[in-house]
Amino acid sequence: MDEKTHLPRTSVQALDRSVALLDAVADAGGHGTGLVELAERVGLPASTARTLLASLVAHGLVAQAEPHRRYTLGARFFELNRRFVAQSDLSAVAAPVLRSLWERTAETVHLAILHGSRRVDISVLVSPQLLRIDPTTSRVTDPTVHPLHRTAAGKVLFAGLPRADRLTMLRSAPWQDADPLDEAELMDRMDEVVRAGYATNLEEEAAGVCGVAAPVVDVSGRTVAALCVGYPSVRHSPDHAARLRDDVVEAARQLSRLLGGPGATADSA
Repeated sequence: MDEKTHLPRTSVQALDRSVALLDAVADAGGHGTGLVELAERVGLPASTARTLLASLVAHGLVAQAEPHRRYTLGARFFELNRRFVAQSDLSAVAAPVLRSLWERTAETVHLAILHGSRRVDISVLVSPQLLRIDPTTSRVTDPTVHPLHRTAAGKVLFAGLPRADRLTMLRSAPWQDADPLDEAELMDRMDEVVRAGYATNLEEEAAGVCGVAAPVVDVSGRTVAALCVGYPSVRHSPDHAARLRDDVVEAARQLSRLLGGPGATADSA
C-alpha cells in the first residue's frame, strides 16, 4: 500500500481525487483501509481525503466498516455492476434478434433502455437504404427536448413503469416544462400503450421520422428495454406500418423469451 495511485488527470480535480480514492479503497480488499493510509496512497492531505470520502459514503460508493471505521467499497457498486452486466448481457443476447429484424425490415433497428428520465440506445443497426433514419448522427444533447412520450421507444419505456413512477418522473424530468401535458390524459395514453403491446411515433419528435416499438420484458415481467424500428415518413403507409408493427412485436417477444420472459421455455431461458 506504499505505492501511490496514478490515474489520468482531467480538468475536474475533485473527481480525479475521488476516483483515485475509490481505486485505492478497491485495492485494499474486503478488510478495508484507514484514512491515513488512503490519504498517503493518493497523495492527499488527510483533511481533503476525509471530505471526499464523506461524499463518497453519502452516495453509497464507499462504506465504513465497524469497529475500526475502515473504508471499503459501498453497496452501490453492486447495483451499478448489476446494471452494467444487465446492459452488456442484454446487448449480446439481443444481437441476433436485432440482426434478423433489420434484415427483414431493411429499416433502422435500435434497442433502447431508460437512463433516469432519458431514453438511451444501447444497440443500433442503421437501415441499408439510401433514405433512412440514423440516430447515431444525432448531436442533440439538451435533455429538455426529448420527452419520452414523443417517441415510440420512449412511450414503451415510460408506459412500462408503474403509474406512480411515471407521475414522479413526469413531475421532475427536465423535459416536462417544455412539453406540459395533462397528467391524467398522458397516463391514460400510456396505459393504452401497455394494453396494445406497442407504441408508434408519426413525426411527433422530429419531422420526417416515424417509428414503432414494443416492450422487452424479463422474467419478472418488468419492461427492461424497447425494441424499435425507425423509418422515414415518406415510406409511411397503413400497410407498411402494420407490417413493421407485427415484425417488431414478434421480435420483442422473441427477445423477451430469451430473457426468461413470458413464453420462455427451459431451452430458451
